[in-house]
Amino acid sequence: MKPLTILIAEDDLLSRMVLERSVVQWGYQMVSAVDGGCAHELLQSRRVDVCILDWDMPGMTGIEVCRWLRANTDQCPYIILITSRDRPQEIQAGYEAGADDYLTKPCDMKYLRRRIATIAEKNLRQEQWLQQANKETASDQGPASFNPLDIYLSDLRLMRRKT
Repeated sequence: MKPLTILIAEDDLLSRMVLERSVVQWGYQMVSAVDGGCAHELLQSRRVDVCILDWDMPGMTGIEVCRWLRANTDQCPYIILITSRDRPQEIQAGYEAGADDYLTKPCDMKYLRRRIATIAEKNLRQEQWLQQANKETASDQGPASFNPLDIYLSDLRLMRRKT
């Protein structure tokens, strides 16, 4: 399986450089955007597995990019909002916009790494399940050995795993 492709959209140069370096060191492919407008353009021409979006960016905010992704594309990347906003109503607004995860700055890099690794593991299991299902369908041997309940239970175990 190919490594995840992660889009980092962060207007603060130092924060973006730290995220970019970390993602590459962790073994993932990385695409970078200096603001929300650039992220929007990249997402129109390229598929990504994970979006790490800063909330406050010039042009399009991370929230606007998130809403656009959920409403106007067939892409379903895992979206992580990273922001200094930490009030309950702001966190709720992030999730309502379509974010899958929400991290406050300064970002705990160990937590971010674990979240991305969990996404990679889940994608791998889904791909294995699909390959097995396709293989068994082609050879007409019966039901696949991986089923949706197996994937769900495995996801629960991963979410309980400590960093």
